[in-house]
Amino acid sequence: MDVDKKLIIKCKKYDKNSFMELFQLYEKYLYCLCYNYTQNQQDALDLVQETYIKVFNNISNFDESLPFHPWIRKITVNTCLNFKRAIKNNLVSLNQSLDEDITLEDILVSEDDVEDKIINLEIKRIIKDNLKEIPDKYRIIIVLRYYEDLNYNEIAKILDKPLGTVKTELYRAKAILKNKLKEAMEVRK
Repeated sequence: MDVDKKLIIKCKKYDKNSFMELFQLYEKYLYCLCYNYTQNQQDALDLVQETYIKVFNNISNFDESLPFHPWIRKITVNTCLNFKRAIKNNLVSLNQSLDEDITLEDILVSEDDVEDKIINLEIKRIIKDNLKEIPDKYRIIIVLRYYEDLNYNEIAKILDKPLGTVKTELYRAKAILKNKLKEAMEVRK
């Protein structure tokens, strides 16, 4: 999904209708990205709004000959990372309730059997619950890899990390989630 160059040019002229169109095109995508990172509905909405403010303030710096999607994704990821840093500095409260929607669809393939579907939903819930408990540096890589379906090079570029570091952190994140899933399944028996 990349936007028309004409729309970007209109946005650079601060055309209100063009910004509204741009917002409508990317609103759902940015919300999902922010929610997958924060696991909090209100925080995700706030981060989407903050992202749009940054886009509005920096649209004049965007080169319309380049694809727009990676540019807005990078702004969004950086906004999420800054938000997490602020939380660590006790600048933001996380007392909001979590939305119960499960969005990590591609990790598990559902079967036709009802029992398998129930088990898969339980596994997805366990993964989702444990995703919010793993360190931020692992969570963002999981989100970018499995929710955004980005390859290792794209993740490395977005996070400004070496490729080897991204692979190592993804491996560690999956190991943490696997252990938590194993613990949860043992408790269930």
